[in-house]
Order: sequence, then structure tokens, then C-alpha cells
Amino acid sequence: MFLPQFSPIFPPKNVTNFFPFPPISSLFVQSPKFFPKSLKFVPIPIFCTFAYLISILSSMEGKCTGRDIFTQLDSDLEKAGLRWASCVSVCTDGAAAMQGSRKGFKACVLEVAPHVKFLHCMIHREALASKCLEPELCNVFQTSVKMVNFIKARPVQSRLFAQLCHEMGSEHEALLSHTEVRWLSRGKVLTRLFELREEVRIFLSDCGSPLAEHLSDPKWVASLAYLASIFDRLNILNTSLQGPNANVLTLSDKITAFKRKLERWAVRMDEGCADMFPELDDFMDSYDISIGALKNVISSHLRSLCQSFNKYFPQEDAPEIHDWIRDPFASSNAPHLPSELQDALLELSSDRTLQSVFPTRTLEEFWLSVAPEYPALAQAATNVLYPFASTYLCEKTFSLRRVEDDLRVSVSEIKPRITLLCSKKQAQPSH
Repeated sequence: MFLPQFSPIFPPKNVTNFFPFPPISSLFVQSPKFFPKSLKFVPIPIFCTFAYLISILSSMEGKCTGRDIFTQLDSDLEKAGLRWASCVSVCTDGAAAMQGSRKGFKACVLEVAPHVKFLHCMIHREALASKCLEPELCNVFQTSVKMVNFIKARPVQSRLFAQLCHEMGSEHEALLSHTEVRWLSRGKVLTRLFELREEVRIFLSDCGSPLAEHLSDPKWVASLAYLASIFDRLNILNTSLQGPNANVLTLSDKITAFKRKLERWAVRMDEGCADMFPELDDFMDSYDISIGALKNVISSHLRSLCQSFNKYFPQEDAPEIHDWIRDPFASSNAPHLPSELQDALLELSSDRTLQSVFPTRTLEEFWLSVAPEYPALAQAATNVLYPFASTYLCEKTFSLRRVEDDLRVSVSEIKPRITLLCSKKQAQPSH
């Protein structure tokens, strides 16, 4: 088994040390998986942005307990000359070996670096929070999966179904299989089934399957429409949390916005309004069906979802304390900062030149660009922006695990200096 990880941030020797304060470290560690090679990402401040360098780590053999993972990682960091004292945060997945507070990886790290903060991957937490379903809706979902499996279980049935869809002029000619480990699977499966519900009903009826009766029940189809709508919204949220430039602040804002939407949707559903779920609303209008029969079930599910999100993403005590990082020109008052940093923030917020370029840069790019002039203030901001909030880069790399080694660098954001490389080559060999 292998240990994929993100290593602490330390500029390599050939990078100009323009940073006026010591680099901050952020570490990502994922529970071991069966992969041919493991990759290490090194985020470094270079050219006013974050770049990710890739190197190969040693593999893990035998047991992979939390202690084993820590021992292997500690050895790799020591060989690279990296110190736990410079690490400010660790982002892990939800495996028991990683989260254990007594014998797990977390406990081992805190023994040598008690100052380190631990983060659970926010994308993983979103997927866990999305799993709650009311019993009635859970039955609809399970029946939907049975319909898909009935058609896709045998190749001949899949071909006959594709032929039926083609004859009916359908946009799609195949259903999608549900896979529990793929977090976006539910929404895509339900949406495709809802779009092909008439074709599926005809096919199941021709095969004599009792599952066809469900697709003739308006209430059942309305429940399917709601599930397709809500899981599509959850998929949109999950996708928005992905990306190479995500940080804790931006992802937290997106989660907070979605929780507020859930609260509003529940109130709107209590009022009998379903326009926030297009598939359900259109189906109700087409068949002149009242939402009354499903109102209580949907409202209950929305509130359960909200409670689940609050469980995995508790409300922060004072989320506004980082507003000066999000926009220093709109929130120049930060009384919780030391007096020296407050003065620096006032100077920065009064710089109209910086204010004009702020909208054109990411938060990381902006704060790294002002580091030479406001080192202490930039350090306080990057302490918050450095920690990894999700496993996106790691998962993106594993998607390329079968690619040749020299092509794996395609996930790196460092651009090659072509002019410099070419200048070191002889254009035409001498005779």
C-alpha cells in the first residue's frame, strides 16, 4: 500500500527567496490506497502565486495503522530536511486510522507538534452530509436503482433498451449505473432515470417487471423528480468545492450559503412552492398535481439535510474575523489583530492602486504580492489561506496514475521557462 500526501511548504534552493518571512507549512495526508506510485505536492510561494511541485514518495508495505503512517511520513520528511515545527495544519480524509485521537495518525502528529491544526477534507464531509434520506424517499431511491440494475444487468437488455430509446427519439439511449463510492453518482443516475422514465416504463412493462407500476404512479414519479432535483443541487455544490485554488475561507462560504438555501427551501416547501426544484415543479404543472401529498416529506428531508450539514460543518463562533483577508478594502477594521497589524491594514486599505488590482487576483495571489511591503500582515493572512481544505489535487493526480511518469507533471501549475531551456541547447551541431 502507498501513502499519498501533500508535504509542507518549503521553497527549493533554486527559487528566489523573495518571501520576507519564513514559509508556512500545510500538509495533506490521505489514508493508504492501492496505487502504483504515490505523489507528493509541495506548494511554494513563487511569482506571487502558489505552485505545486511533484515528487515521488516511498511506498508502504505491510500494516498501515495510524502509527505506521506517521512513522513512514516522519521518515520521509526528515530525509527531505523538513521540520514538524514549521507545519501549521494537516488535512486528512475520514479514515479511522487518520482520525484516531489516541492511537491514530492525528494523535501521533500532536505528540511531536501540538500546535498543528487538523482539517477533515471538506469535499468528503459534504458527501457524508448529503447521505441522509427520509424512509419514503429512501425507498424511491432504492427502487430506482433496481430499475437501472434490471435493465443494465444483461447486455442484451441494454441493447434492446437503447434500440427502444432510439426509436422513440430520446436524447439518451442508456441509463447510468449507481456506484456508492462515487459521490456524484446518485444525482446523475436519478436525473437520467427521470429523463427516460417513459422509455423505462414501456421497457419494464414489455418485460413483465412489476417495477413498471411505480412509473405509472404520479406520486412516486414526483418523488423521483424531487430526488433528481435535490441531488443535482448537491452535485453542483460538490463540484464547486473542487478546484486547485480552493481555500478554507471560500469553501466555508459556499457551505454556509448552501445551508441557508436549505432553510429557505424548507420554508418555501411549507408554503406549497416547489419552483426551486425545476424537475419537480415542471412535472407538477404538466400533470396538474398538487404538492400537498409530498410537502411534509420534502420539508422534513430538507430540514434533515440542514441538520446533517450543521453536524459536519458546525457554525463558526465569529466568522467575520477573517473578513479583512477576504476583502481588506471593505473590512479595514479588525480589532482582534495586534495594533501593529491594524496599522498595516489601514495603510494597505488606503492604497488605491492595490485596490484597483485586488478584483483581478485570487486571495493567495494578492496577499503574496503585498508580502514585500506588508510582511507581518501578509503572514497573518497566509496562515489562514495556506491550509489545504480538500483532497482535490491528490484525487486529480490519481486519475492520471496510469499515465507515464514524465506526463504526470501535467497536474503541476509551474510553467516551464521555454526560452531559458532553449538557450541552453545548441540549435545546430558543429561539423
